[in-house]
Amino acid sequence: MKVRFGIQLPHDPKDLILKASVFADRNGFDSVFTPDHLVGIGIKNWSSYEAFTLLGAISQITRKVKIGTCVSDVLRRHPAVLAQFAVTLQDFSNGRAVLGLGAGEGMNLIPYGIESDYLVSRLEEGLKIITRLFEDDKVDFSGKFFRLSHAFIMPRKRVPLWIAGNSPRTMELTAIYGDGWIPTAGMGAKRYGENLKKIRKKAENLGRGRIEGGVFAYVVVEKRYDDALKKIELPAKLLALMSPARKQFLTRAGVDVEKIDIPDLFGFTFNEDQIKKAIELAKKLPFEAVQHRFIYGTPDDVVKRIEEFIKAGAEHFVLTPLVRHSDYIPTIKLIASEVISHFKNG
Repeated sequence: MKVRFGIQLPHDPKDLILKASVFADRNGFDSVFTPDHLVGIGIKNWSSYEAFTLLGAISQITRKVKIGTCVSDVLRRHPAVLAQFAVTLQDFSNGRAVLGLGAGEGMNLIPYGIESDYLVSRLEEGLKIITRLFEDDKVDFSGKFFRLSHAFIMPRKRVPLWIAGNSPRTMELTAIYGDGWIPTAGMGAKRYGENLKKIRKKAENLGRGRIEGGVFAYVVVEKRYDDALKKIELPAKLLALMSPARKQFLTRAGVDVEKIDIPDLFGFTFNEDQIKKAIELAKKLPFEAVQHRFIYGTPDDVVKRIEEFIKAGAEHFVLTPLVRHSDYIPTIKLIASEVISHFKNG
């Protein structure tokens, strides 16, 4: 089985995004993804560019890598608009587009007055619409959230859909509509393998094709383990605090989750007060409670963690360097030379 590797690009600055895209295209990566956010994840800098405009630019300076969103939602853009974006990107990239979709996140919705209830139900309707627009001459649809009458897009073609989500319902939607599954590595290799088998089995029962097994993983890799640990510890704790699954894994580690008075990813918004509170809480968390959710350490450590997921069925890793902008290029260079090379030349 061929193992593929991609990167998720930083939110900014512009020159770093473009430089990383070209490096990935020329140095053994198979894909480049961008977040689709109104707000960048960060402690002080929350800059973020519009995803599809950015991908259009990247499509013209790269030659080989798949390019896509990781991930978009159907709340900020109507499903028909997303479908048109995806088809446009597919044509202008010469067939390299991937449309990643998820339920949505509070940071991109709540401050802007965008509806943030029934997220998975909205995603389900959106997937139905997008799939039909890719395939049908005319689409009539009457749902709880969207209505279409004699709707169509031209040109019309299918673009691969990757669906993000670790919940049972989003996994079911992956089996029904997805071409790929891109959950976070936080569930661990064992559960990942069990869930991937369920998704593929359901897809097979529905007469659909094989679902590509992706993994979205935050990563820090350094020559020395202690250097990687120093870089990842606080960012990892902050991200873990935002996880919708935090009650489960923090309770197991003996953390009193009732004292965590910030919302998870579906309700979290970025501002100075919220971040200050999150940092104070994160510093009190034992790193041992969250370290299993991240891939970090020396190149050998990272290879071992990736191998766990490969044995569980994973075949496409989207690695997200959890580092400062100044460390982003050195990190992906090290991944290319000592991680990817292990799998492609070993």
